[in-house]
Amino acid sequence: MSSRVEDTPVSLYGSVSLGLGVISLACMAFYSFGVAPLAFVLGPLAVTFGILGLYNKVNRVKSAIGAFIGLVPTGLLLLLPFGVAPL
Repeated sequence: MSSRVEDTPVSLYGSVSLGLGVISLACMAFYSFGVAPLAFVLGPLAVTFGILGLYNKVNRVKSAIGAFIGLVPTGLLLLLPFGVAPL
């Protein structure tokens, strides 16, 4: 018997949420280059995986941080119109 924790889909929710949140935040940083629609897709996915990770009580810190980071670009995109570069 091994006492090692195996990587299952449930244990990867926090890491996926954190990764998607960081990528969506980076896409938001390059808003004027036209990659903001990608952030609009990846942000809600980060929030979804973060909520799933919090619900399954695995990697709760990563899930919470990923969900919060995913909310930032999503909220900013709802406030900014497409096609207008920020100053």
